[in-house]
Amino acid sequence: MKIGIFGGTFNPIHYGHLRAAEEIAEKFLDQVIFVPTNITSNKNINAEAHPQKRLEMAEIAIKGEQKFKVSDIEIKRGGFSYSYDTIVELKKKYKDDDLYFIAGADAFLGLKSWKNAEAILRTIDFIVAGRPKYGFKNLVKLIDFLPDNLKEDAEVDLKEEKIVIDEKRAVYFFNTTKLDISSTVIRNNFKNNISNLFLLPNGVINYIIKNKLYESKQKTAKKNK
Repeated sequence: MKIGIFGGTFNPIHYGHLRAAEEIAEKFLDQVIFVPTNITSNKNINAEAHPQKRLEMAEIAIKGEQKFKVSDIEIKRGGFSYSYDTIVELKKKYKDDDLYFIAGADAFLGLKSWKNAEAILRTIDFIVAGRPKYGFKNLVKLIDFLPDNLKEDAEVDLKEEKIVIDEKRAVYFFNTTKLDISSTVIRNNFKNNISNLFLLPNGVINYIIKNKLYESKQKTAKKNK
């Protein structure tokens, strides 16, 4: 089975995440596992939503979707969340499956700063999803964003829209539907009593209101998604 690992803060999860996962699964995968982070080194996320609450929001968002799952692997591990540690652990758990790591374009462009970036790219195939600010018209230029030790041997396959890292690994680029939805905007909407309908599932909206996340003072949304 082909399984995608979709990590993120999901603070909160929204239709931009869900639609990207749907389209990526349709083209590449049999299943997508959403992995909410515990603590990241570059975002102060826990001040607004505890990891367990972000996990529960993700579970609400994917309810009824057979090809989607949520993993608490990073939250159970505790401490700072690093993609390399998660990939190694999931590769052991799903040793008979083909795993892919799903990343947004902005995350890929910052790949050099990741813990064990080179090892990650030699361990798992990447699927890089397009976002409104980025396109993938010139894959050759994107090689510059790889760790230095991988640049020389990396090759571009324009037909398959991928960068071949070595004989085993590649980075696939895929332009998903451009839903310009931001978790930051959603959080600010809750704080300022602005509607978030049609930006994220109603079940998640209701959870946020019930648990008074993001300083929400809004009324409950309808029960349907």
